[in-house]
Amino acid sequence: MGKVAIAITKSALADLEDIENYISLDSPAIARKFISRIFDKIDQLHTYPESGKYVPEIKDTSIRELLINKYRIVYQIADSNKVNILRVVHGSRLLDIEF
Repeated sequence: MGKVAIAITKSALADLEDIENYISLDSPAIARKFISRIFDKIDQLHTYPESGKYVPEIKDTSIRELLINKYRIVYQIADSNKVNILRVVHGSRLLDIEF
C-alpha cells in the first residue's frame, strides 16, 4: 500500500486555530510547538491509516481517533487511499461531527 492522502476539513482547521489561540494566551511558543506535534501525529496516518482506535460514541467503524495529551484527533477512513481529519477536540468536550 502506498501513502494515504490526508484531507483536513474546515471544522478541523478551525479547531486547530482555536487550540493555538487558547494556548497562545499563556505561551505562543508552546502553542506553535503543540500544533506542530498534532500535525506530526496526523502525518502517521499517511502510512498507518488504521492506527487510531474506534470512536466509542459513534457507531461507524470508519471513524477513528488518535490521542495526543488530552486532545482527540477524529478522522474518517474514506477509502483505501484517503483519510479525512474531521475534528480536533479536547477530550472533555462533547464530540460534534456532521456527515
